[in-house]
Amino acid sequence: MDPKLLFCLPQGDALFNPLNTMFIQMACILVFSQLFFLLLKPCGQAGPVAQILAGIVLSPALLSRIPKVKEFFLQKDAADYYSFFSFALRTSFMFLIGLEFDLHFMRRNLKKATVITISSFVSCGLLSLAFFYLLTPLLHIKEDYFTFFLVLFTTLSNTASPVVLRSIADWKLNTSEIGRLTISCALLNELTNVVVYTIIIAIISGSLIGDLFLFIFMTGALILLNRFLAPWLPKRNPKEKYLSKAETLVFFIFLLIIAITIESYDVNSSVSVFIIGINFPRQGKTHRTLINRLSYPIHEFVLPVYFGYIGFRFSIIALTKRYYIGLVIIVILALVGKFIGVISACMYLKIPKKYWLFLPTILSVKGHVGLLLLDANYSEKKWWTTTIHDMVIASLVITTLLSGVLASFLLKAGEKDFAHQKTSLESHDTSEELRVLSCVYGARCARGEISLISSLSGSHGASKPFTPLLMHLVPLPKKRKSELLYHEHDEDGGNVHGDDDFGTNESLMINDSIDSFAKDSKILIQQVKLVTQMVSMHEEICNATEDLRVNIVFLPFHKHQRIDGKTTNDGEHFRQMNRNVLRHAPCSVGIFVDRNITGFQQPHGFGSVQNVAVLFFGGPDDREALALCKWFASNTLIHLTIIQFVPEDSHPESPVRNATTPDSSEVLIEVQGRNQTEHEADRSLLEEFHNRFVSTGQVGFIEKRVTNGPHTLTILREIGEMYSLFVVGKSREDCPMTVRMKDWEECPELGTVGDFFASSLDVNASVLVVQKQRHSHDNFIDD
Repeated sequence: MDPKLLFCLPQGDALFNPLNTMFIQMACILVFSQLFFLLLKPCGQAGPVAQILAGIVLSPALLSRIPKVKEFFLQKDAADYYSFFSFALRTSFMFLIGLEFDLHFMRRNLKKATVITISSFVSCGLLSLAFFYLLTPLLHIKEDYFTFFLVLFTTLSNTASPVVLRSIADWKLNTSEIGRLTISCALLNELTNVVVYTIIIAIISGSLIGDLFLFIFMTGALILLNRFLAPWLPKRNPKEKYLSKAETLVFFIFLLIIAITIESYDVNSSVSVFIIGINFPRQGKTHRTLINRLSYPIHEFVLPVYFGYIGFRFSIIALTKRYYIGLVIIVILALVGKFIGVISACMYLKIPKKYWLFLPTILSVKGHVGLLLLDANYSEKKWWTTTIHDMVIASLVITTLLSGVLASFLLKAGEKDFAHQKTSLESHDTSEELRVLSCVYGARCARGEISLISSLSGSHGASKPFTPLLMHLVPLPKKRKSELLYHEHDEDGGNVHGDDDFGTNESLMINDSIDSFAKDSKILIQQVKLVTQMVSMHEEICNATEDLRVNIVFLPFHKHQRIDGKTTNDGEHFRQMNRNVLRHAPCSVGIFVDRNITGFQQPHGFGSVQNVAVLFFGGPDDREALALCKWFASNTLIHLTIIQFVPEDSHPESPVRNATTPDSSEVLIEVQGRNQTEHEADRSLLEEFHNRFVSTGQVGFIEKRVTNGPHTLTILREIGEMYSLFVVGKSREDCPMTVRMKDWEECPELGTVGDFFASSLDVNASVLVVQKQRHSHDNFIDD
């Protein structure tokens, strides 16, 4: 390529060179895509649909048919610029997809993703074979039948993972089971397509087989190099929040060298780039820096331009009648093949019927690798003509638009089926994924919340699905003023996004705590930062719990323990935030009173077993607290004891006979004096917990008979020094065992028992107060 085209103004009568044209075209795509997105968003359409439509508007099918526009956009040598820039965009977002990919979910659901992928391959392959003999005479294919079959099979079976990923994120399904399964299937489908296509072409040409081993070696070498550089580079500047821009550039230079080398052999580099990203060390400053630097520009600029470029290649001007017929046949086969294959797999895997239509629809989107494979290896496709090229490209674009539109309407029609429904731990089994959101506003809170995460994660080697998230709450000042210009902010590589400048010192300490915990426990904590006005903080937390689909959110108590053992108030605004979250949260809520000096310590790295007690008086909140303790019970570094309080005058009627433990010879009795439905729910949960944990000796059980509130307080004082953590429900309505305890209540948001533990000077243990999700018709606490 002539360097003058890159760095000099064009000569002669040309007003623009191809490089200027490319950037103007990208700007037009972004403008049109935003316009279409605003128009289609009320209908539930995802961003890729709007961006592909923007590309179609600028394509030779519409605006580029105008001579002046065509002359401007489709200049000589423009294809070289588009090709290289497309390669750079593809490399960056495939690397980011690998960095963000949920490996734990993929391991748990590898069988499902593999079965769905193989089933769709088989159905698309059979349809390709069945209609092969119809399409060859229709399209005048007279030689090289095998490569035509390979192209037809690739066109029908391919799924564009970036389109799926972006659509799932726009629909806020990327944290749901079905959303992550869809992304896993799309990636597995696309990468398998690339590998199979590349190997077959290598066998046909006979010149790439040896080179494939070279590519594998280079990819493995870069993975090992990244594993060395990722922990080493942060040590050079330990006080910096992120790596510098120069250090970040090192990773991209090595990545581009590998990708360019592979592409120079006319082989697609997407698989290698994705594997490098997925094997990148997940914890530490380096991973956070790459995610931070890549996420915004790729999701807001790179992917929209790339999807627009897919639509820009749409052209049906040169098609004749027979090619229109071929176009319709390929579009129908692409949709039918996915539906047959995916629905058959769903029936075999017993996936709920409500997902049967959505899965094959969204997995039918095309583009990305499909376009790249079709454009490669021209010498091996002797039948390849411009008309057939336009027909196949048009079929990919039309199929993607139809699939995207249909999927959005299916989502809108079955909105309740895709909503988060696992909002109660009482009905949540330990074999299902537990998603926990821990909110902190400082490093001091983070240590306590990480201790909870450590205890809920189970012992080393535990295979229970568990996803912890930690949200750093940063109150936004009402007025912000800076004398620096935008480009003067954070010159040495920090984030230039304004919100990220707040809470920097605390963020460094929080990051250090998370990195230390991850290194000891091998448990990865996903980090989220929330920067907003204090008055709306609770709304943002509640919205985040819905978007992240968490089962329980933990909030820090507004007081903390000092070194001398006394407590200090962090601010009434944090207390008000906790109360508002308790009222409006769409899931269960836990307020953690952390006494990190004398109370509960992080199990991972702690030398001895800690004693934890769950107090059970009865009621929805106590049941939720007991249900949460199912995850505590699976941790061998914690000895859990259930302490059940029953009225003195209750009649013994045990649902479980001879329910004894080494700590107590008394039997379980049912709780009297409450609504019969609540009573049955209490007894059912206690019976289940006893059969599962108590009878095996894994959990202890103690029964305490009390007459009234003062008697209960006496017992609470007696056991106050016996445990490092108390887990208790917040509310228990008009319970006779806590009567008159409210007379000296300081913090009603903790409930009577939780408030006693938090305010008593005789108790040195930490306290976790749990509230089950409330409904609009319930009585909430007052502001």
